[in-house]
Amino acid sequence: MYTTFRVWRLNLSTGEWEQLSSSSSTPGETVSHCLVSTKDELLIFGGTSYPFGSSIGVDVRACDKRTGEWRDLECHGETPPALYGQASRRVGDYVYTVGGTSGYHFSLHAHALHLPTGTWSSLATNDLFKGEEPSGRYRAEIGVVPGRIVVVGGAAASTVYPLDEVPVLDVGTGKWAVKKTHPDPLVHAHPSPRRCHAAVQRGKDLYIIGGTDGTEIFDDVWKLDLHSLSWARLALVLPRPLYFHDAAVTPNGCLYVYGGLTTIGSRERSSSLFRARLDAPPLLEAAWESFASHCPTISTPLPSSVTPSSTTPTAHDFLAAGVPRRLMQRLAKLHLKQTEKRVAAFST
Repeated sequence: MYTTFRVWRLNLSTGEWEQLSSSSSTPGETVSHCLVSTKDELLIFGGTSYPFGSSIGVDVRACDKRTGEWRDLECHGETPPALYGQASRRVGDYVYTVGGTSGYHFSLHAHALHLPTGTWSSLATNDLFKGEEPSGRYRAEIGVVPGRIVVVGGAAASTVYPLDEVPVLDVGTGKWAVKKTHPDPLVHAHPSPRRCHAAVQRGKDLYIIGGTDGTEIFDDVWKLDLHSLSWARLALVLPRPLYFHDAAVTPNGCLYVYGGLTTIGSRERSSSLFRARLDAPPLLEAAWESFASHCPTISTPLPSSVTPSSTTPTAHDFLAAGVPRRLMQRLAKLHLKQTEKRVAAFST
């Protein structure tokens, strides 16, 4: 079964959306899939179609970030079972995936994909059927640090898991253990149980954003130290409570939250995008953000070879004003015949 699946990208400097992939045949099992990003590609795996669980994707597909073209990623080894709603994270050359559901069974399977070789390996040795493994779940999130994988939240058929304790996988031994977490020392509390939250990782810290327990929808943001398992609640809150949303963070600590649901049981998805800083940006980034926000024509600078109107800035004007070339290259668009000429103009 195949369907039309499109990928869009957002230019963080101009605030413009542009379609990356055209109508391409990709697996139809794209509900609750996993998506991770590498330097050159987006990788999608898992996922289901409607009715949920009737068909589940098992292949890994890769989308070229420059061309929008899709390809099958050749993988082998100990492949994960057919599941959807897994948690995933890429760290270096590995993609880690934990949990998920078949629609009937909730698992805590843990696997790693070595990207250079396309090799899957199973990470957990616990025997699920002997009760040695923590409860299976879907729509959880994971944090990965050397030697351990920490699972945060998630749900089974009738259970939403608390965050005062978390399953931790010792990657060296392949054994799961449930460990207590430490509450925020200022508010003397843990985050509420939740599923369908978003999470981003920066170093040893995992930030969780929003989510729901099935009754209440949350707008809070918490940070978990993946080594000490200590919680800290941030003063930051979402503009509105969200679940089934997603989040990403830039290397400079700018958090973006997109989409989601705002009402329990609603099918009306949000297309809103929120941005917040987790810490102060480097001076160059702060200057660029200020420049971009105060320059209304920054999204359409012309190459120096084009004769502009008296009010339209050119790439030469921006460069003459002291804007570094590497920042100007952020304005180049995909799928435009002028793209290569623009980038050339910005780089010369």
